[in-house]
Amino acid sequence: MGKTYVALAVVAAALPSARETGRPVIVMMPPGLASKWQREWDHFRASCCVRPEALSWVRDEPIETPIELIRKLELPKSRRPHLIWMTTGSFGKALEDPWIKLAFIRLARRHTRMDEETRKSVCKWATSLVRLKSEWRLTPELVERLLTTEIERWGNILGNEGILEADGEALVPEGLLKLQDKLSWSELAAQLHDVPGRRGPVSEQRLKESRQAFNQVCQGVYRAWLACAGWRASLLVLDEAHHAKNDSTRLARLLRSEDAELLVGGGSEAERPLLWDKFDRMLLLTATPFQLGHHELIRVLRTFAAVNWGGPAAPDFSRERFLADMEELEGRLDANRRGARRLDQLWGRLERDRVVPGDGEFAVHLQEWWARVNGTGPRSALEQEIFQAVEDCRQSRARAEDDPLHPWASLRTWVIRHNRPTELANRADGERVPRRVVRPGRALGDTAERNEVAFDGLPLTTESALPFLLAARAQGELAHGSASARAFFAEGLCSSYEAFHHTRDNRGDARDVGDDGVEVSEGQGVGRPETEGLVPVSWYEERIASLIPSRSAAEAVRYAHPKLRPVVERTVDLWAAGEKVLIFCFYRETARALHRHLRREVGQRILTLTADKLGLEGERRLERAEDALTRIARRLSDARSPFHQEVQRHLRAPFASKEFHGLKQWEEQLVGLLTAYVRSAPFIARYLPLESPEVRRAFSEDRASNDESRAGVAALGHALTERMDGSALTMAHRLEEFLRFTKELAERARFQSADEGEDPETRVDPLKQYLDALAVYVRRGGERDETDDDDASGAADGSWRMQGTVRLVYGQTKREARERLMLSFNSPLLPEVLVSSSVLGEGVDLHRFCRYVIHHDLCWNPSTIEQRTGRLDRIRCKAELAGRPIVIYEPYLAGSADERMFRVVRDRERWFQVVMGQKFEFDEATAEQLANRVPLPEALAAELVFDLRRAKSAG
Repeated sequence: MGKTYVALAVVAAALPSARETGRPVIVMMPPGLASKWQREWDHFRASCCVRPEALSWVRDEPIETPIELIRKLELPKSRRPHLIWMTTGSFGKALEDPWIKLAFIRLARRHTRMDEETRKSVCKWATSLVRLKSEWRLTPELVERLLTTEIERWGNILGNEGILEADGEALVPEGLLKLQDKLSWSELAAQLHDVPGRRGPVSEQRLKESRQAFNQVCQGVYRAWLACAGWRASLLVLDEAHHAKNDSTRLARLLRSEDAELLVGGGSEAERPLLWDKFDRMLLLTATPFQLGHHELIRVLRTFAAVNWGGPAAPDFSRERFLADMEELEGRLDANRRGARRLDQLWGRLERDRVVPGDGEFAVHLQEWWARVNGTGPRSALEQEIFQAVEDCRQSRARAEDDPLHPWASLRTWVIRHNRPTELANRADGERVPRRVVRPGRALGDTAERNEVAFDGLPLTTESALPFLLAARAQGELAHGSASARAFFAEGLCSSYEAFHHTRDNRGDARDVGDDGVEVSEGQGVGRPETEGLVPVSWYEERIASLIPSRSAAEAVRYAHPKLRPVVERTVDLWAAGEKVLIFCFYRETARALHRHLRREVGQRILTLTADKLGLEGERRLERAEDALTRIARRLSDARSPFHQEVQRHLRAPFASKEFHGLKQWEEQLVGLLTAYVRSAPFIARYLPLESPEVRRAFSEDRASNDESRAGVAALGHALTERMDGSALTMAHRLEEFLRFTKELAERARFQSADEGEDPETRVDPLKQYLDALAVYVRRGGERDETDDDDASGAADGSWRMQGTVRLVYGQTKREARERLMLSFNSPLLPEVLVSSSVLGEGVDLHRFCRYVIHHDLCWNPSTIEQRTGRLDRIRCKAELAGRPIVIYEPYLAGSADERMFRVVRDRERWFQVVMGQKFEFDEATAEQLANRVPLPEALAAELVFDLRRAKSAG
């Protein structure tokens, strides 16, 4: 989130020049982040400028294809967009515009002779070839007229026929017509001679083959035309630029070529990348520059060679100089990586007993050992080698990091990095609060919010231990075997019983992301092929399968998993305290299992809390609690009830303040959503003071006296204003923060409505989008919709109810549903528990009302864990509002594959940036070696990492 706003500030600085020159700013992002960027821009210009109207003149538009881009850039300056949003796949899309294809036919005809029969055939079948027939109903006579008329006049002809608006944008960009003589039309002309005959029936197969051949030739002409097109933009902002780390990717090929000499030497336009020389400046964004290998980072930096090196805006030095300096920087990074890898290898030879003999706190003694080596000097040959390797790393890092004499050959010139402070802003009481705390292993089971230095894993009971011991034995056999093998089933077993069965059947194809954190589709597979000896220990698999609950076992039996159950219990406890919880897991079946168990346990806790508060006893206490919840919800829904009126009074009170005056027009809808939440079972059970005798009597089945009703209403009002969640925030606090967020969205909407020339029908209202997303989880009792998953709470009495306390997002969840869930979770309303199989790990905001994340499964790639946690660590997150840390749970099972992965990942977190973009195998032998290493001291790791911060604290 921080880099987005830095980028938008750069965009804002470049826009005046774009306005003057007519060359726009283009922001490109992955498809899943397109709407997010537009929302953030609306917020930026409404809230981040000294004068709110400072950027009101900016016209911004989302554009889907290069054709649409070129059309927009040919508009007069007064109508041309200043800021354009495009996805990274836009320039890779095939030509689908039927008018451009028809224009290609017209231009190809100009370059070939046709007899009358062929000409008639082309006119007859042209609309089918270009897919104009079904939508536009063009007759062969009108097509013939178009194909014999200058393309510039098509708009008038079609306007007169009532097919298109006469004053709309040009159907065919002028740039295509100007470049027609540079293009080769011979293949297309030859294809036109092969169109189906004029007379007689033509089979669908014949027409399909002709259309395919025609389209293939058109794509070649289209690419050649785009390569010659002379459009320019003042700035390109490329988000998630690490997706272009390999030259072979489609995105990278748009901007650079492996053959740099060809580019510098002035290769032909057809040989150059499509976006070569199109941009005056570039800004590349990535959250993980040092998770790239150093060669990958250099390749990303070489993308800058694609900027336009001519004219007054050209960089100071030449393109040749830039590429030479990149080569020099690559050599310096090579030297640093060689030194870091040598240090890594030497460090792997350290033995724990030699470094820290005896008992005591290992981490503390390790720091003392390194302080002694670094201070008084090494005492052994290995210590001497390590000491020298550390010094070599320091020197090579410094040379690659900053070079005032040759700035283009140093990272500081090209990479700007920002790390958030490790502590939250000072609280009023002066207490220093860490921004994050990590609670590993067994720490999942307590409520402390502090970082743990010493930790143990979750225990295995005597009854549950045998399958995990067998899995560990199987991993041991694989580790000491000759083949590089991976026991996916052992990792799955540590996640859930369901995941074990799924990984056993599907191997690596049981996850939505691979080991590298990249999302994959179900069926695509992310594991090794069986021919590599994936699991040569099938006996262990069969024994484990016979010992653990089967897929068809009762839900309660599968719930007994030694990690899944504690995760569910901790989540439900946090939820009961009023907190939202975000859970990430690696396996699809684990995500589904968590979702099922959490829904059941949350529902059970709602009834238990209600029964306990009401003092209900006996076998039917939960049934009576459910009846009581229904009765209370009805009373809160009854407009004549004093309880309903009290709820309304509290929910409407903030709208009277000057701060929220701008939300008046949305008051009814907002209060309706909030009222639905207040009368939902999750809210009633946790927040209403049902333990109060006055409230009990007031909500009892018997008619309460006036005094009892008044006392009950007063207790209800007190709960709405004073009762706190686990972060010490009251409902009033959360309501105000919710309204501040909706106020921001309303201001963006008003700001958009003031934009000149924007079509109101196509404008996206961010507040309406947000409220519509929330409204999905509010339905009239008794109604169902296709997205319902039996999360209903409350009776079918016709009143409005909140639905969906626990929700699931995984690879098969549609993008629209993902967007809706993200927006809803980022509110104080439902859903309150979100289970994700890592598909929400990048570029997503879930931070406004949640500060707890549980990594049910870890990932071999430390950057994936950081990306997940980063969903809650954003500007204006709940942690900042409450003055309490983001709590990160990393549960793992003691003595299992889980613990080994945890220890490897913990160690790799420190080495990952020391050895840039380190890649390592995930087979059992490698994992076992890594798990037994002496960890790198935190202070030493900090010395060896590139420090590219622009602002540093005095300390």
